[in-house]
Amino acid sequence: MSHPGQIAPEAPRVQQPLRLPVSKLESLREWAVDGTGVTAAARVRDATGRVALVKNQWTDGWFLPGGGVEPNETPVEAARREVREETGLDATIGAPLVVLDQTYRSENDENERFSAAYVVYSASATGSIPDPSRLGTTDDEITAARWFETVPENLHDGDLLRPYL
Repeated sequence: MSHPGQIAPEAPRVQQPLRLPVSKLESLREWAVDGTGVTAAARVRDATGRVALVKNQWTDGWFLPGGGVEPNETPVEAARREVREETGLDATIGAPLVVLDQTYRSENDENERFSAAYVVYSASATGSIPDPSRLGTTDDEITAARWFETVPENLHDGDLLRPYL
């Protein structure tokens, strides 16, 4: 796997500083330091321009379908897999739209703990999205998934992502 800074070098890059509790940082450390340190997501549109978004159990906002890139998996493969797991759609993954260069710090100090990359790809798919009970890798991972005519106000990281969607 490439270093997170080398992911999608042709895409616009936005800095995303993240301040998290130490317990949350520790839960992400293995992925960020020993794993890929890359998250892949997709802005999935259908032929009418609707966008597929999901909700999960740990936040109230809507998300782009996506998740951590696994070892020996490319970010494009991860985006395709995550879209299928979280929406039930078989997406065609296109060009990267943006990369968020993430720096993780503790709420308590200024020291950078680790960095990661969050890459968002353009994608297309058609079809209906199944009931949330049939989505995700665990029974309660995805609490809602649906098509939207326009991107909702409560899009997670919307301030950073909206200009690219």
